[in-house]
Amino acid sequence: MDIGKKIKVLRAEKGISQQELADLINRTRTLISHIEVTSKVNFFTLTEIANALNVSVSHFTDDFSSENMVKEKGVDYSSLTERIKKVERENELLNEIIQNQKEIITQLKDKLKE
Repeated sequence: MDIGKKIKVLRAEKGISQQELADLINRTRTLISHIEVTSKVNFFTLTEIANALNVSVSHFTDDFSSENMVKEKGVDYSSLTERIKKVERENELLNEIIQNQKEIITQLKDKLKE
């Protein structure tokens, strides 16, 4: 199944319209429709869609073929899998940092109450 169909199926499973998905990633409904029909999408938009649908980018790229990735000037997507893994790991680390910061804030608030 290609990227566009995977997005459409997952979006439908989650009960999200094209307009709602577009709003979640600050894009237009027309772009979402275009991506679903053509499977042409740049890496950053695909990442935003994956985040909005609460899946990893690799969910859409298991059977990825490079002709579906819109080329951006100066960007080489030949090592897409490695880039995806790196971005996902960075996301995990950032989430850990955020969680740690929340815990520190909670502890500081508790100490101030004492």
